[in-house]
Amino acid sequence: MAFGQYEDDSAALFFNDHPEETFSGWIVRLRPKDPYYGSKPDWKPVLAETFEQLNVYDEMILYYLLFTINSTLSINIHNTYSEMNDVMKKYSFLQLSHLHDITCLNASQKQSLRDFFFFIYLYAHPVNDETLYACTFDQQRLIHTNTGIPLEDYFVAYYNHYTTHRDEHAEHIVISADEIQACKALTLELLQVIEGRSPKLIIPSIKSLEPAIQLINDVDGMLKLYKDDPAAFCQIIRDLLADVMMDVTCETNASADSDSDTTANTDTLEVAAEGASVNSRSYRDYCFTVLLQNYASYILFFDFNEIQVLIDAFQDTPMECRFIISKMFTDTIFLNKIIRQQEIDLNEYPEVTRFFNEQATEWFL
Repeated sequence: MAFGQYEDDSAALFFNDHPEETFSGWIVRLRPKDPYYGSKPDWKPVLAETFEQLNVYDEMILYYLLFTINSTLSINIHNTYSEMNDVMKKYSFLQLSHLHDITCLNASQKQSLRDFFFFIYLYAHPVNDETLYACTFDQQRLIHTNTGIPLEDYFVAYYNHYTTHRDEHAEHIVISADEIQACKALTLELLQVIEGRSPKLIIPSIKSLEPAIQLINDVDGMLKLYKDDPAAFCQIIRDLLADVMMDVTCETNASADSDSDTTANTDTLEVAAEGASVNSRSYRDYCFTVLLQNYASYILFFDFNEIQVLIDAFQDTPMECRFIISKMFTDTIFLNKIIRQQEIDLNEYPEVTRFFNEQATEWFL
């Protein structure tokens, strides 16, 4: 398999021998009949002999879960809504891989965050309510609650069934039996990441972003630095922000000048972005987003009042403070969920809301 890109910059994992087929898409043609539509179901689940407790409603939910996990390796940016969902799902997937190794949080705190990240992971796909609440963790195993079936056992049986009976479904399955087994291996790898049973995922480091990426890849290190020297933590944010703000200024100037001197505009962009490609600017913004969401998820999640540390560090530079606070509140729904979950009244935090931009004000006030 290899990644391929669509015209809208969305991406998916394609089979080398079947360039029109994708890792997440080939099971769509095997989707179970929806038991919620039409007359009362009079059929049995495909894997009824393997799992006697399984009914057709459970089968549909387990299909949705399989599709959701497999589509982790797709990128969907059809519009602003889908782009935000994609960011949240990928972010939650990354954090689920980190939780097991974190030592600065106790078991209860890690369990709370695991439930939070897994909820966001599913919610951002998005899935329906039945699927959203269909699973529970039993230590480091995800279990389909209604049947007690471990997801790993179900997925193994699912892939093995269609490997064995591939010829019976030839009109729906174009990939080979070996490719089905490769999909099984990849699905199980993804599941183990979510369950915290695989080595933690790390994002690649580049020289100009090393301090920020080190904190992203080492949550313990981030928490220890914040506890011991919050000013140093905020300085890393400030240094990263300076580059991000330069990119924003560059793009704003390019837009404003687009109807005037094209040559001058091109020269300005080339100078402002010297040594930094579009991809590196995008990666820098991604790292900035992740670092801010880590602050929200690992610090504000447990004590929202800690936001005052960030305000104190940046309030003397209002434009920067406004950019940071608004971005942290609007890049994802994490803070929205934290505020609702903990019944926080933002009217009691005027020192925070005064730095809201128009979008944050619309969302939260």
